[in-house]
Amino acid sequence: MSTNDKFEEDLQEQSAELKKLMSSDTGLTGYLKVGFSSRLGWVMVFAYALAIILTGFIFWTGYEFFTAAPEHQLFWAVCLILVFNSQVAIKTWIFFETGRTHTAKEIRRMEVRLAQRLGAKELS
Repeated sequence: MSTNDKFEEDLQEQSAELKKLMSSDTGLTGYLKVGFSSRLGWVMVFAYALAIILTGFIFWTGYEFFTAAPEHQLFWAVCLILVFNSQVAIKTWIFFETGRTHTAKEIRRMEVRLAQRLGAKELS
């Protein structure tokens, strides 16, 4: 078997593995579910609940801002900005943690595949 044939065979194997990986991806919902599968899954549930609660506070403080007397609007504007920034921070943490967990899971998969490949090549 020539080097070119071996190279072509390896490319076809990698292409088949990539197709298998792409078909198992479930999209955004599957990506977000990965965050719950880590050891910090309970923190992720807490963060999502806090984000939902903060959404309610955003609507409430926004309503109070628009219906308040002019001398109280500054207070409600500051409250609205603080609640909005809090929600942004929570959601940013959620997506960073989900990305970290997803990356760690992919690295573990690659380690297993590499170990399988090295084990298969040693046998042949």
